[in-house]
Amino acid sequence: MTNIKMIILDLVMAEVVAQLEATERGRLFAIAESKAHKGAMASRYDTFKEEAQYLAGGMNAQSIELRKTLGLLCSLKGKPPVVRKGSGYAIVEAKNLDDGTTVKYFLLPAGGGNTYEVAGEKVLVINAGAPLARAFMGAVEGDEVQVTIQGQKKLFNIVSVV
Repeated sequence: MTNIKMIILDLVMAEVVAQLEATERGRLFAIAESKAHKGAMASRYDTFKEEAQYLAGGMNAQSIELRKTLGLLCSLKGKPPVVRKGSGYAIVEAKNLDDGTTVKYFLLPAGGGNTYEVAGEKVLVINAGAPLARAFMGAVEGDEVQVTIQGQKKLFNIVSVV
């Protein structure tokens, strides 16, 4: 299972790097756009320079957050924690008691909502702050957890935690 975790972690890290690169390109474009406009507004409707500056600032903030996320993922890869119960870096296999489906969820700080197929197994990544992930925190094999998703209560049986 550790191999599957590492493969998925690499895929999520690659996605974060791609997002970071796109954000950096956008930030540089916004800075260039800001510099291309005159300092003084031609009229009260001429806000191109200010808008580009705000955009560059937003892109910079997003870039900082992505770098933090990438650092956290790198630390997980460098020293993976030992998993004994539902927690960050755990793969929780849970059976939905409402419809009988069983899904493997990988709890990570990024990459939520993406499904990966590795070694014939499908694993759905969910962010550790998501309601379902919070319900799985501290759970062990055999536990039943309840979570409200989009106003509906769902009941899950924990099949395994690795």
